[in-house]
Amino acid sequence: MDYGNDADERLSCSYEGKDIEIAFNARFIQDMLSNIDSGNVLLELSLPNRAGLLSSPKAESDPNEDLLMLVMPVMVN
Repeated sequence: MDYGNDADERLSCSYEGKDIEIAFNARFIQDMLSNIDSGNVLLELSLPNRAGLLSSPKAESDPNEDLLMLVMPVMVN
């Protein structure tokens, strides 16, 4: 995977709220997603300068496990 200085990705999703421009380190997002056993992910954002919360439904391998991760944004010029 190429980790250049600039990328623009669009994903299909269900979205509620005002438009927001926010950037994250791709390696952090990739590491987080690699630890999720589900095809569904919830990413909660409030402001471009606040951390996002990444969560997933109960893990298929352990239904008693909840997964919640925090991802810090990077500055957007």
